[in-house]
Amino acid sequence: MSQPANPKGNFMQSLLLMMVLFMGFQIFMQSRQPGMADDTRKASEVWADMVKDNAEAKDLSIAKKLPVYEAKFKKEAEEAKTPKEEVDKQLWRAMLLVSDTEFRSGLEHPETSLAKISRAYQSLKNKFEQNYGTPMWDVTVPVAPYKEGWPTQQSAATMYKTLVDDLSVRHKHELVWGFVPGYQLIDFLVGITGRVPTFSYWFAPLLLAVVVRGAIWPLAQKQFMWGKQMQQLQPYVKELEAKHKDKEGRIADQAGYQADIMKLYKEYGINPFSGCAPLAIQIPFFLTIYQCMLHYQFEFTKGAFLWINPTATKLGFIPVAPNLGERDYILITIYGISMVITQMLTPVSDISNQKQQRMMGLGVSIFVAVSMFFYTLPSAFVLYWIFTNIFATSQSLLVNRMHLPPLEKKMTIAGGVVPVDAATVGKNGVDPGFFSKTGTTKSHKPKKKK
Repeated sequence: MSQPANPKGNFMQSLLLMMVLFMGFQIFMQSRQPGMADDTRKASEVWADMVKDNAEAKDLSIAKKLPVYEAKFKKEAEEAKTPKEEVDKQLWRAMLLVSDTEFRSGLEHPETSLAKISRAYQSLKNKFEQNYGTPMWDVTVPVAPYKEGWPTQQSAATMYKTLVDDLSVRHKHELVWGFVPGYQLIDFLVGITGRVPTFSYWFAPLLLAVVVRGAIWPLAQKQFMWGKQMQQLQPYVKELEAKHKDKEGRIADQAGYQADIMKLYKEYGINPFSGCAPLAIQIPFFLTIYQCMLHYQFEFTKGAFLWINPTATKLGFIPVAPNLGERDYILITIYGISMVITQMLTPVSDISNQKQQRMMGLGVSIFVAVSMFFYTLPSAFVLYWIFTNIFATSQSLLVNRMHLPPLEKKMTIAGGVVPVDAATVGKNGVDPGFFSKTGTTKSHKPKKKK
């Protein structure tokens, strides 16, 4: 008889194939950037067109010209042996020109202003960590006068402040899911402690974690208790596995085995899916809080936390966020550690597969933490999730210290209710202690006649 294919090997092969296809797609798309090979203009000519687009607030047009200009300018600079510092400055100016144009376009088109101004912020944000706090942050680029009082020179420092202030006001009136005032919720928590930059903006995520964790505490408790009940049931599951295994140690009749497992769950009154419901209910909380944090992201730029402050740029070789609205790698690392600890202390439902379940949980935790290194998240949100993990770990420790009574059968195999133990009741099913200590009538002496 042929052996079945190794599922682990099949998974790794599929994963490798998907990675190769993805990389090939990326290379193919990069090689087909529009205008790269067919454009015969010089870099200076492309720059002149970009300046014109800036004056006319043509954000889409200038965004398409940016990669063309960068490629041509790099090539010409290499041939002319232009110093790298000058090359970097000019490429930085080109990015600033695009960001300024996108901001102007957003101001001129109210119906799409939020999307356009957010794109302007993202254009600047892509190289924020690389240039913040360096001389590049103050490099200026000439821009066309937009209106009276509008600056004719833009730097990353002035552009960043302008965009953050504008987006903060715009998000103030945006509702999460169309009905949740996310901005006002976080702002209320910040305002409780007086909006102190070094305290209020990190204490608000702590207060939010307390409120949210308190709201879902019963659901999480039910999920943890379900996990411990499933652990108690594992010896019976093992007996069924031994019953259905053939001589080769494999379960021959999968359908019969699964049917017996479901009977076992029913016999002890355990719903195998009840642990999923509390988890599913918690997901909307997570998504809503995430959106609330994003709405308040630009106000979080006013806050600091320990090493996260406007004067810090690096801790050793690690970049440090200047405020709680930006990404901080140290905080993400702490979050990853808290996730691993939480997973290690969470009860597993199947003791026999404890190692596999632990590895899966650790894999998910590490994947989420590593993903945060490549996705810009406000440090305040990461801080909130660290506080949440601390509370979740504390609850898990409390559950682990709890002693659960042994499982009791609720149903017979045939489907009827398990009868009450006859030894503990009277002949008629009534507890003998209901009327007296023994359940027997007390004899009385006849009264004497007077």
